[in-house]
Amino acid sequence: MKKSEKNIEVMKIAVITYHYSNNKGAFMQTYALCRFLRDLGHKLSIIDVRQKEYTPWYIKLAKSIIVGARLKKEMGRHYPSLTRRYYSFEELRNNPPMADCYIVGSDQVWNPKISKDLMLAYFLDFGKKDVRRISYASSFGLSKWVISDKKINSHISDLLHSFSALSVREQQGQELCEREFGIKPKIVLDPTFLNSDYYEIHKPGKIKREIVCYKINKTADFWENAPTVGRELGLPLLLLNYNYPKKGYKYCFPPSLKTWLKKIEEAQFVLTDSFHGIALSIINRKQFVAILNHNDRDSRLINLMTTMGLQNRLFNSLGEMLQTDSWKEPIDYSKIEPLILQQIESSRAYLKNALK
Repeated sequence: MKKSEKNIEVMKIAVITYHYSNNKGAFMQTYALCRFLRDLGHKLSIIDVRQKEYTPWYIKLAKSIIVGARLKKEMGRHYPSLTRRYYSFEELRNNPPMADCYIVGSDQVWNPKISKDLMLAYFLDFGKKDVRRISYASSFGLSKWVISDKKINSHISDLLHSFSALSVREQQGQELCEREFGIKPKIVLDPTFLNSDYYEIHKPGKIKREIVCYKINKTADFWENAPTVGRELGLPLLLLNYNYPKKGYKYCFPPSLKTWLKKIEEAQFVLTDSFHGIALSIINRKQFVAILNHNDRDSRLINLMTTMGLQNRLFNSLGEMLQTDSWKEPIDYSKIEPLILQQIESSRAYLKNALK
């Protein structure tokens, strides 16, 4: 380690997260964390370990052709360097990347249903003990812990207690850590909030007269009621993530990262059930509503909306939303701006202090 001109201790940092994903939210949270650390003067790399895909070979081939080339191009353009490719947790443990500090976060890196065989990698169970370990906005995406093996849970508890700084993204994650592992982490915002804008990827232009539908789960409720939302607002609907054209909706698939950001940044109204759809809407001070999915991952949506004082924009369904007129009232960001800025500064301060 050495001192930079600004008297900041420059460290070699290796980040582990869900970096290899065509999901634009996962891509952005990876990029956002790395950009913030890079701007502080640190040397960055991303630990290249990936979840196994349990899909037929022909689907893998199609995905590789359709989205793989673009993903690799965008990774090369926006990410720091990647470490060597690790094909298993054992391979990572046997030959970990050299670094002064390991950082894990955010997304659902501590959700065993997603991490599966790589679960312990995201609890930083690799590398020398003297390497600093930091969690930034790690998310369980769960309200209840799903591992019952006492030996494994005891090991995870030991790992968490070895971190020099520990933070999670949701209150539910904080409560889970206290209940299961006897440690209370700090709650911070998703990495996308660490940077004030993303103009280096796309600088917003004029507002487009359209409703951008960034809906992960296309439910019957959505298909039935979204057209009514369009009629109520007098705006056309655009599907930001749908595989083929659908009557009554503008088509935009597959969007590049720049196009994905552009559509949200320039939308007159956003309808979403995505965590990062909500995050980008708030960052860009958009008029929007969020719809719950009624699964074990809803806690992260509820927590973010409540933290930002926007719980009145969160609905169980579009059908429920349309029974009121409250959602038509513009969000007055001037009233919640101090709260948003306070949360952002607190999160930035946590990470800066963790690196001292």
